[in-house]
Amino acid sequence: MTLALSAVAKKLKEEGVDVVTLTAGEPDFPTPFHIKKAAISAIENNYTGYTLNAGIQELRKAICDKFKADNNISFHPSQILVSNGAKHSIYNAVRAICNKGDEVIIPAPYWVTYPEIVKLVDAVPVIVTTSEENDFKMTPAQLKRAITKKTKALLFCSPSNPTGTVYSRTEIEELAKVTAKADLYVISDEIYEKVIYDGTKHFSIGSIPEVKDHVITVNGVSKAFSMTGWRIGYLGAKQEIVSAAEKVQSQITSNASSISQHAALAALTGSHDEVNTMNAEFLRRRNFIYEAVTSIKGITCVKPKGAFYVFPNVSGYVGKKANGKTLRSGDDIAQYLLDEERVVVVPGSGFGSKNHVRISYACSMEELEKAAERMHRGFKKLYGN
Repeated sequence: MTLALSAVAKKLKEEGVDVVTLTAGEPDFPTPFHIKKAAISAIENNYTGYTLNAGIQELRKAICDKFKADNNISFHPSQILVSNGAKHSIYNAVRAICNKGDEVIIPAPYWVTYPEIVKLVDAVPVIVTTSEENDFKMTPAQLKRAITKKTKALLFCSPSNPTGTVYSRTEIEELAKVTAKADLYVISDEIYEKVIYDGTKHFSIGSIPEVKDHVITVNGVSKAFSMTGWRIGYLGAKQEIVSAAEKVQSQITSNASSISQHAALAALTGSHDEVNTMNAEFLRRRNFIYEAVTSIKGITCVKPKGAFYVFPNVSGYVGKKANGKTLRSGDDIAQYLLDEERVVVVPGSGFGSKNHVRISYACSMEELEKAAERMHRGFKKLYGN
């Protein structure tokens, strides 16, 4: 749904329509110069052939160093698999551990791809609906209730896309007790770990000794380093899982781009000054769009602690009429904003909630200001209807 709406917005822009796009989870910053320079150097030095399927040794070693320094998780390079983006890493992990009919628990709201990856491997997504009152966090009790004899894994994301929710260390430790007792795998998507605010600390479930052998930790360079198009993600896990995931990858894609791997190596081992600069700007944008959205009468929103999305509840406008049509869901409201105000947001139904829309603030402040003005105007038109 996110990509489809981004395509709609692009087409409108090509037609000369003044449209504001708040859809894609893609930083609008250029990739830092030293990373681009490393890629150019890789080309000039003819690093343009196949690499080891699992990734070049230097990069896997750098990933091990990153996991140890940032996440307190110890891996050997043989326990690292470099893939074509974190999405690919998650697919490899799910394919490696799941058989047909196995169940994978997914807290909702969720990233749109999670249930589809589970379905692709003939497993069954089991959705656990969380609440705004609990900051969209799944409780241990909810997790326990969702577990059956067929449950194989929990697919977990903190900081979360689309809500920006960040689980505390204590909350994660309590969930880990449940997964340990049920002997479940945990696929922990930590792609947004560097995009975090308000002094909040990221904590990796894979650092908990009691569950570390059952955790597959997924990360990548797309979000933190503004490298979405470079397509480098990676996972770390116990050897048995990585070997199985590597076999999957060897038959699907083989190695990730050799040039992108050298760029990722520079990202992980070089300066992080620009990462900090980008995060400071994301924080500024978060504060602006959060205040803009929550100042609209009838809209509520959990304040995100990480990632670069807000996920406002627009159910107060369900039942309102626009141009003779009754708006019955967040999907209808998103369509109304597109048709009436030329603002593109993603309907929450794609993330497991019909009452919300997702707004990405990974765009310029100028675009956000324009979007805020248009949304205020659009919702004001609806309020009396």
